Amino acid sequence: MTSVRGTSGDTGGRGGGVRRLSRRGFLAGTGTAAAGVAVGTVTGALPAAAAPSQGAGSGPVPAVEVGPGDPRYPALVTGFNQRFTGTPAAVVVVTTADQCLQAVRVAVAAGRRVTVRAGGHCYEGFVTDNPGGVVLDVSGMRAVTRTDDGGTRLESGCTNWDVYELLYKSQGVTLPAGSCYSVGLGGHVVGGGYGLMSREHGLTVDHLSAVDVVVVDADRSVRLVTARPDDPETGDLFWAHTGGGGGTFGVVVAYTFRDLPAPPPTVQLATTTWQWSALDAASFATLLGNYGGWLAANSAPDSPGRRLFGLLKLSHVSAGTVTLVTQASGEDPALLDGFLAALDAGMPATALPATTRRTMPWLQATQTLNGSGPNQRGKYKSAYLRRPFPEAHVAALHAALTDPSYSNPQALVQVDTYGGQVNAVAGGDTAVSQRSSIMKLQYQTYWTDPAEDEVHLDWIRRCYASVYAATGGEPVRDDVTDGCYVNYPDVDLRDWPTLYFGPNYGRLQEVKGRWDPTDQFHHAQSVRLPGR
Repeated sequence: MTSVRGTSGDTGGRGGGVRRLSRRGFLAGTGTAAAGVAVGTVTGALPAAAAPSQGAGSGPVPAVEVGPGDPRYPALVTGFNQRFTGTPAAVVVVTTADQCLQAVRVAVAAGRRVTVRAGGHCYEGFVTDNPGGVVLDVSGMRAVTRTDDGGTRLESGCTNWDVYELLYKSQGVTLPAGSCYSVGLGGHVVGGGYGLMSREHGLTVDHLSAVDVVVVDADRSVRLVTARPDDPETGDLFWAHTGGGGGTFGVVVAYTFRDLPAPPPTVQLATTTWQWSALDAASFATLLGNYGGWLAANSAPDSPGRRLFGLLKLSHVSAGTVTLVTQASGEDPALLDGFLAALDAGMPATALPATTRRTMPWLQATQTLNGSGPNQRGKYKSAYLRRPFPEAHVAALHAALTDPSYSNPQALVQVDTYGGQVNAVAGGDTAVSQRSSIMKLQYQTYWTDPAEDEVHLDWIRRCYASVYAATGGEPVRDDVTDGCYVNYPDVDLRDWPTLYFGPNYGRLQEVKGRWDPTDQFHHAQSVRLPGR
């Protein structure tokens, strides 16, 4: 992102023209209207849709307004987490930056709150819970272009899989983003997204060079700004988008990345399974100790171990098994062999696992590991660990996962490997301040019956509170834990500003005050204006 002053009507991608990559399945913004896409009925307070295109190549797919009377409305106001269904005045589906800009202008002029949906994967109700407001759906904005200076501009509606497939096939590179490939970039990147290549290549934001964002000024005028790190005018806005979380500063239209890494041509995948019937409290503690111990020794930025990423799924005992999925770059088995052997150290023979292994092209492995899963009701919590599990954490996890009063095979605590190149960046260089951890935990439980909500919510809350009982029920930022991940939002958190952002929160508030002074973009855990 080189120096550019965003002005009203500025469509981003400055510093020269763009060259559009050929691709399949992306809305280019200049193609014909897609079959079945109709112009919505406008309520008067919301933006009118563009006229339908006439003939091939004559214009963009028009914007569409979907209101409560439209049969599509229930689907568009329900998130991936089906606990949350909203009642906005309308959902406006846009396919170009100009449509996005116009939709925000009309909504702001009408006094309607704007929330933004890309992939729809927000874990809480921050997007759809917008009664009487406007949900701006950017999922149709999937253009991928090359800038004249060699950057790659990805519109915010692109999903992880869109990006993985196109970038690899066309350029031989990737973005070190998440394994759930239906997640949209719009919210994933701004929260500091990570994935299986992050130990080797850092976070998504570590490769970011520009962000195009619709902002609302103090006089409630609306403009599109291209923010760049070396621009004295917009550098603070750029920095805020390197981990400040979605729904706070404006509407992200596109991200530009530079120097994207090449993934390995092939990777090794291993699935390791322990039977719960063979794991007692002692062997469970040995397993977690081995896992954390290996990471403590192999998570420095220059460690050869950074080429390995593991997802340890500590499922509830009712699932029958504990599972580890591991990916190691390249075909040399030594790294993966050493890791799996380290996990066996000190384990009783009766508790040793079964492992299946395969070597695959990286792209096919990435597709194989998709973790999105079905649409269900869910609750999530998170924590960063700076060192191996303390004994009290292990004991509390074992008690919760073997709780006889609760039975749900879809309840688990997933422990992802972390560190490596993630920790090569200083905590203040990006808005992501957690740059010294070796593990990232995601507490999860899923179900389908609304009548069971309290049962599942009660279990995960008790589990979490028991693990962090010594620090008030939350993973405070100390020498053991380092707060929580903003992309796994949790409305139960009391001190969420510190847990998510740590020492960066004050600076984020300053950016908020400058770029969204009327607090147009807000939700239950968005960055507050200064003094609030």
